[in-house]
Parts: sequence; structure tokens; C-alpha cells
Amino acid sequence: MLNPQQQSAVTYCDGALLVLAGAGCGKTRVITEKIAYLIKSLKATHHDIFAITFTNKAAKEMAQRAVKMVSLPEVEGKRERLNISTFHSLGMRIIREEIKHTPYRFGFSIFDSSETHNIVKDLLPKGSNREQINQVQWQISAWKNEGKRADELDTQFQLAQVVYNQYQQRLVDFNALDFDDLILQTLNLLETNNEVLSRWQEKMKFVLVDEYQDTNGSQYRLLKMLVGKHRNIICVGDDDQSIYGWRGAQAENLAILKHDFPELKVVKLEQNYRSTQTILGAAHGVIKHNPHEFDKKLWSDLGAGDLIKIIKFDSPEAEAQQLCAEISYQRVLKKKSYSDYAVLYRSNHQAKLVEQVFRSKDIPYVMSGGRSFFDFNEIKDLMAYIRLLCNPKDNSAFLRIVNVPRRGIGSSSLAKLAQVAESKHISYFKAAGNDEVLSLLPKRTAQKLKEFQFNVAKLQHQVLANYNADKIVDTLVDDIDYIAWIAQTSKDKISKHNRTKLVYDFQKWIRGFTEKKNMGLIDVAAQITLQTNMEDKANEDAVQMMTLHAAKGLEFTHVYMVGVEEGILPHRNSIEEETIEEERRLMYVGMTRAMRNLNISYVKKRKSRFGQEDECETGPSRFIDELPQKYISGYGIEQKESEADKKKKKLSHLAALKAMLD
Repeated sequence: MLNPQQQSAVTYCDGALLVLAGAGCGKTRVITEKIAYLIKSLKATHHDIFAITFTNKAAKEMAQRAVKMVSLPEVEGKRERLNISTFHSLGMRIIREEIKHTPYRFGFSIFDSSETHNIVKDLLPKGSNREQINQVQWQISAWKNEGKRADELDTQFQLAQVVYNQYQQRLVDFNALDFDDLILQTLNLLETNNEVLSRWQEKMKFVLVDEYQDTNGSQYRLLKMLVGKHRNIICVGDDDQSIYGWRGAQAENLAILKHDFPELKVVKLEQNYRSTQTILGAAHGVIKHNPHEFDKKLWSDLGAGDLIKIIKFDSPEAEAQQLCAEISYQRVLKKKSYSDYAVLYRSNHQAKLVEQVFRSKDIPYVMSGGRSFFDFNEIKDLMAYIRLLCNPKDNSAFLRIVNVPRRGIGSSSLAKLAQVAESKHISYFKAAGNDEVLSLLPKRTAQKLKEFQFNVAKLQHQVLANYNADKIVDTLVDDIDYIAWIAQTSKDKISKHNRTKLVYDFQKWIRGFTEKKNMGLIDVAAQITLQTNMEDKANEDAVQMMTLHAAKGLEFTHVYMVGVEEGILPHRNSIEEETIEEERRLMYVGMTRAMRNLNISYVKKRKSRFGQEDECETGPSRFIDELPQKYISGYGIEQKESEADKKKKKLSHLAALKAMLD
């Protein structure tokens, strides 16, 4: 049941293919159907096909769909799997399978941003502040996303270049990679080893790339190398939904693809199966102001639908109150579920007032795309301690917390410890208590390591004796004096309060686990690895709240876009830097999430960051002015209601209220 354009994309197998798939046009279906077609038509085996996307969730969903469409063989009683992964998972797989050709050893670690932050901090001159450390860390990541090694740079950022070179050597000493290395080091391997390159080019007969518009420079280079032999690259994406430039994504990769693959066939998917024609027409009215390498215009046979409401409010408080009342009223009137409604905003800080009103009115909601409780550094620190207490061989956990709180153990000494531990085939934690290893380090550092190892070992005895998990964690927090360390390292009273509360909340959470299930720390640690911030709310009937970035790929019956004002959307930074095009794509993404109804609101007055109430300089967003008048109501041409219309509307409200009370 594919439409002609989808069918063309699925059956074309003679070289490079770009599928321009507009919002709601069935791009995931095209990818899964193409995998099935390639296997069923015997053009390739499941070993020869590699599908790549950007998130583990998307890869999992794609695999679940595809596996229902093909019959995969069993080997030793286990069903074989399709090669569907993220870019970074593919890079990790290549490095692991070709480890002997890299400077790394089996069992390498993947460092997160806080762990790499500590290395950069140690390499910068003493006294460097957090902002300087973050800037250098960001610059190194940006260089890696562009596919640039330290020895290739010709830059004015001399200090960052020197730190980059030393930073990379530290990672090798620790037998670790950062997230960006999973692409960059794979590139380095393929570019310097023809044997490895030839092996992987032969394997990858067909390569399918989802969300192609989100690829960065190094990811595109990797793709180009891997398809160098068969040249069967199938890219599926939408240049109008390229909204991740801030993390290195390059929408211009669409034009580069056309240049590098002159034989490129382009198929446009323009039939939308999600939204009404009114929503699509209005969205096109906005996005057409951006330049395009390939033109397309979405259409729908779902009917015209309701006009888009544009609503002005005097204050953010009034906007939140009315939003709450509107959702409650519409839900009763149309007998809908809360989960049919979504509130979208440009930045997370805009959600605070809406949350407060929803709570006061007992409206259930779920926030997506926000920061998980387990993503905060304080929780990661305590989690690393717990991991090390339960598994003394966890080298990654050891490296994270050996200097938390600060113990004055330099990364060069830790690198030496790691090297010796590897040569003796012992864990870093065991090496920290080994006199022979410690004799190779400065005396003061050796003493600090021995103290750390002794104190953790004491708590490990409690774990083995099956003490209550909450008691062990409480003792841990007291022993390392973690609250005092937070006080010393917080930039102000608010930061200190928030960070301290995180620790207390974590202790309370552990206590709840222990009381309910009488678990030891090892059991709790195993359970924590399965936890995500929103698991308990996944199946709730609740209003969905999220940023426009987090909403990409989703759809909702009724959408409310709030705070669509100049300086917010487009963001003031993009106005100053003249990068409006990506903000316009963000507006387009938000609009095309709506299936049946779309409401857009803006505020006349908004408090500045310093708490003063100032008029918005230019009022509503310029993107509202770009909406064709025929698709909207409440903006542009003054809307006047007759007394009869007002009376009719009031009676309708009263009828809905009566129905709710009944």
C-alpha cells in the first residue's frame, strides 16, 4: 500500500538515492520497506545491509518494524539481527572489531562530558574558570565533529589546540574514548588502514541513512568512505527539518551529496498522512522564506480542517492560565484524552509557569526532552561510587570519582596508574592499594590514592555483609563529606541549594527502594541501571510538554505553541548572529507536529532575566507575520464578534461545563 513515490524509493537499487521525505510523509516506512525489498528480491542478504540513524530509540523502533517484514535465519538457536544502529554504535562496533589496528586495548571506556571536563580542567593553566574550561571542551568537540585532528589544525586558538593534543593522549593513556571519538577515531582508522577500509567497504553493500539532514562533517566523511566501493547509499531526510546546527549538523550535506554522487536519484515524498491542508499550507508559508537546494510542497487529502488560532496575551501568567482552561474545556467538549494535547516551547525555562498552573489545576502532564534526574553530575558521582562499591573492577567508575571530592590527584598520575594496572592485569582500584604500583607515583599522590582505596574498601565490607542500601549510601555521603564539597564548589546560594537538594532527593529515593523491597546495595545498583526519569509516566494519560527540538518526529492531535515571540522564536542569539534560517525550520517542525488543531500564542509583556517587566521590543515573532492570512484567525485582520456570536459562545461554554459536572 505504498504511494507511487514511496514505491519508487523502495525499488530503486542502482546507486545513490536521496529521498526527500517531508514531515508526516512516511519516511520510516520507506526505510523498513526497502530493507525488506532488498532481502526478498535477493539483491542483498541481511549481512550486507546497514541502516543508520541518530538515536537508540529510533534504531530500536526501526528494527522492530523491519524484523516483522523479513524472515531472518537462526544460528545456534538464536535469531540473527539486522544491522540497524546509530552512527556512534557503528563506530564503536568497527573499533571493537578492529581493535588491534588502533591505539586502544580491549575493554576501553567511553567517557561522558563530565569526565572529559575534568581532563580539560587538569590540562588548562591553574585558575582557569568553568566558562574557560567549557569553551575549550566545546571547541575540541566542534573540531572532532568536523573530522579534524589536533595535528591538522591551523587555528588562532593556540591554547585549545595544545590542550586538544594533550587531551587526546590522556584518553589513550586511560584506554578511553569520548563520544565524538567514536566517529573521529573510526575515520582515522579507515583513512590510515586500507586493509580495514576494504573489509568494511565490502561488507556494506547497501547503506541506508535516516535523518540525513542531521549529519555533521565527520559523519558524512565516514559515510562517503564506507560506500566507496558499491556506492549504494540511500539517504532519507528533510532539509526543512534540519534543526541541530548547534551540535554540528550541516544541512548543506544535501548539496554535497549531489556533488559527490553525480548519479544521485532524487525522490520527493510530498503526500502528508498526518496534518490537515490548512496546517500544511501555513507551514509552507513560513518555510518557503528559506533557500532550498530541492523544492517541495506537502499536500494532504485529510481535508482543510480548522484555521490556526493566533492568540495574544498580556503576560506569561495569563497565557498559562488560558492554556490550562482551554485544554480542560476542549477535553470535555471533544471527549479527548489528555495525551492528545501537546504544549511546545522554544526553551525549557518557558515550561515553569505552565507546570505550576497544571499542578494547581490537577492536570496531569509529562515533560519530555528535559534533563533526567540521573543526568545531573551529583547523581552521576554517587552512582559511580555505588558502582565501584559493588564492582571494584569498574575502571570507569574509579576514574570518575577518585577525585570527587577533589583529592589533588592529577590526571598524569592517574594515566600512569592506569598503564601499570593494565600491564599487571589488575583493576585501577586494586592498583590504588598496591605498594609496588604506588612506589612509581609521587609520594603525596600515592598517599591520597591509598587513603581513597582504604575508605572505599571499608564500605565494600558493608556491601558484602548485606547492610541496608540506604545506610551505606548515607554513610558514603558523610564519609566523603560530599555536602561540604558542594558548598565549596557552588557558584552561589541558589546553586548550592539545588545541588544539595539533588543529593538529599537521591538518598530519599534509595531509602524508598530499600523500604519497599528490602534490597541490598548490589540489587539497588542493578535496578538503577534500568531506571529512566519518565518510565513511571510512560503510559499515563497526560498532556505532553516538550521543547520544539524534543518534539521532532512526534505527532499530536492538538498542539499549543507558546511564547512565539521575537527574541524567543527566533532566539535572540540567532537574531544577533543572523542564523534565522534554522529558527524558521524549528517553527516549521513545531507546526507540522499538529494533526488536527494548532494554536500559536505570544505575550505582550514578559519579564526580563533580571525580573523587570518590559515590553517585547518587536512583539510577535516574524514567523507569525509569514503565515498566510487565509490559514489563520485572530491576527492581521481585526477579528470582531457580533453580540449574537458572543452569546452563542458563552452558551456553548456553559453546556460543556454542565456536561462535565453531570
